[in-house]
Amino acid sequence: MEQIKTGIIYLKNKNYSKAENFFLNLVRKYPSNTQLYSYLIPVMISQRKFKDALTFAEMLHNLNKNNELGLIYMGIINYSLENYSVALGHLEKSILINPKNFDALLNIGVTLRKLGKNDKAIKYFNEAANVNNKKSIVFYNLGSIWEEECDLDKAIANYRKAISINSRDYESIHAISLCQLTMQNYQDGFKNYELRWLKNNFESYRYKKIARLESIDSISEKKILIWHEQGLGDTIQFSRYINLLINLGAKVTFEVQEPLLNFLKRQFNCEVTLDASRNNFDFQCPLMSLPYLFKMNIQNIPKINQYFKCDDEKVKSWRNILNLSKSKKNIGIAISGNINQVFEYRRKIDLEYFLPLSEYFKIFIIQKNLYRKDEILLNKTDDIIYLGRSSQWKNFDDTSAIVKNMDCIISIDTSLVHLAGSINKRVFLLLSKPADWRWSHEKLNSPKWYENISIIRQKNKNNWKDPISKLKKKLIE
Repeated sequence: MEQIKTGIIYLKNKNYSKAENFFLNLVRKYPSNTQLYSYLIPVMISQRKFKDALTFAEMLHNLNKNNELGLIYMGIINYSLENYSVALGHLEKSILINPKNFDALLNIGVTLRKLGKNDKAIKYFNEAANVNNKKSIVFYNLGSIWEEECDLDKAIANYRKAISINSRDYESIHAISLCQLTMQNYQDGFKNYELRWLKNNFESYRYKKIARLESIDSISEKKILIWHEQGLGDTIQFSRYINLLINLGAKVTFEVQEPLLNFLKRQFNCEVTLDASRNNFDFQCPLMSLPYLFKMNIQNIPKINQYFKCDDEKVKSWRNILNLSKSKKNIGIAISGNINQVFEYRRKIDLEYFLPLSEYFKIFIIQKNLYRKDEILLNKTDDIIYLGRSSQWKNFDDTSAIVKNMDCIISIDTSLVHLAGSINKRVFLLLSKPADWRWSHEKLNSPKWYENISIIRQKNKNNWKDPISKLKKKLIE
């Protein structure tokens, strides 16, 4: 159909609304034309109109049950709706019709991985590669699985294969950088990490008209804007480079997230602000590019020579609010983090693991939100105090004051670890397998970001029982 070309142009230009209306009108006019559905359904998926997309996918399947395409779309849509078992069922039916359909095999692998069946997922990814070995996405997915299985050599090999097929596969380049950083190959790792701005769904470089800082040579008296780019914990952790810039004579402005503003203003002899857009600067640099510019390696990680200061009045105020135990040690914990964090499923720990510790310690949960399962358990016990409901807790000045009042902190890999480390509070860090790159690989010594952190790692994926048992022994000792 000649008129389809207009809709394809809308689709290529990502003008999904116009493309949807265009193909929808054609489908109403020619309801038996299966080709039209193959354009309309992806347009609806791109707009997250999953209910409508599913309706048309079912119509496509009913038009021709000897064609696998309708089933594949039904699988993709249900995957997007997090109905993974349903998605898998549709996709498996599709390969009964055509065992060599690349998209079906690829999406089965992706779905199996989501269901935690990595061995089977690898099998289907390899089958997809046998059908078409010129698609970088299949090797990216294989790399991701091997990274999850902590075989970083195989992970990097597959990422490199993906990049050899598509030199602009920035997802794979970014993934390689994280593997290299995990293995403490900081030179190559941070170099590749600099391409993160080209990765899908990554925040763009913030200021278009300010020159990028490309060297720390001759920066004395230069006005330099350093801006936060990722999580609150990242801002605390890598803020250690701010003083290095100041020591080189730079006039630094540090743009931070609102919850950190008052806390970090107290720590640095430079302007700390929420919005530096109206000022003039010679250079700008995202905070997490500073390790690259300073040529960070395992020996020269900047130490926190002067621990961050808390607001003394807030510390006293929270001492009264908390009603600290005089007979037990007071321990602050964080068991889950941002639900939108891509690897949140790895790191969160069910509250039930910490209930036995309440016999020996008074436990305070220092986080704003809880998963529903943990809330239900919390309502059945008086032995653990949840601070997330406190109206007095407003920002990191309050968080630091709470932490200061604890005898120690137990946490998964969240900003609480970096805050506690920066104010010299004893921390037990519970790490998943695999862990984030900054804590390195289990076979290597972790970089010394902080002097006061003890790391307890999972030996087996998804098994928190053993780390909690080890933690309990350390605490009681």
